[in-house]
Amino acid sequence: FPSCPFSLFPLPFGECDLRISSSLIGLRALEVVLGGLFFYAGLQKVLHIHEFAEAVLAYQLLPESLVGVAVAGLPWLEVVAGFCLVAGLKRRSCLLLLAGLVAIFLVVILITMARGLKIDCGCGLFFQRQVGMGAVLEDAVLLIWAAGLYRWELLRAEKYGPGSVAETAD
Repeated sequence: FPSCPFSLFPLPFGECDLRISSSLIGLRALEVVLGGLFFYAGLQKVLHIHEFAEAVLAYQLLPESLVGVAVAGLPWLEVVAGFCLVAGLKRRSCLLLLAGLVAIFLVVILITMARGLKIDCGCGLFFQRQVGMGAVLEDAVLLIWAAGLYRWELLRAEKYGPGSVAETAD
């Protein structure tokens, strides 16, 4: 039996391919869901730009001259990266960008909690929520999710090399 890189035991011919493809489908589904969440969150910020601007101002971390830049650019980064991740375009780049954004969001939320501010997180997801442990937990999960998928993409590219199936989307 040929060996399968994703199995502890030798598998009959073709069964390894099935396991690899099913794991890739599962990972791709996780990328699509993550991309969809960011696309939706960014789109909500774009569609409700004034509320998002108020949320950014409430954090009291940026000078007013930079708030406009953040409000204009951040939602579009989320929309484009989310869309590209859903579409399978530049997956590693999108995952790295989204992980970086979430890491920044997490630090900002922790700073805001330490300062004792009771404000809306401005996350743009399905409901409004104050900055607190719920937002920290949400961002921690998103960070682990994005970073884990990024790591998996790197491992696949390392294992199969440039030009392999692992490389076709990035």
